[in-house]
Amino acid sequence: MSNPDAASEQPQRAAVEPEAELSAQQAIEEALAEPVPVIEETEHEVTLQRTVRYGRVLVGAAALGAIVAMLACLLFPIPEGAEYTMGQVIGFSAIIGAAIGLGVGGLFSLVLGFLAKRGSGVGIAIQRDVR
Repeated sequence: MSNPDAASEQPQRAAVEPEAELSAQQAIEEALAEPVPVIEETEHEVTLQRTVRYGRVLVGAAALGAIVAMLACLLFPIPEGAEYTMGQVIGFSAIIGAAIGLGVGGLFSLVLGFLAKRGSGVGIAIQRDVR
């Protein structure tokens, strides 16, 4: 298209002011930039209470009672001609020892829970809400 009429038919690009172009770029950059988080802090007075993990104490005491009862069985010999074996005696003693250990562990955990509640206090909790 080398004729002069072809050049006049092409659409002309509007002249853009440099300030308008900069403000458009700034608007795009601001839109793409990460938003600034707004942090709100509030303080609350809270009561701190210590407590015992009862499940762990009970399971540990029951296991310890069963082990002690099984070891105690090995100290006593089985008489000749008995209708039971050493394995039966150890199993039965383990069940009884676990029950006794569970009872002792329950009492021990109640005492520990009572002592732990005496050590309660007051503290400040800081809550931060980020938006």
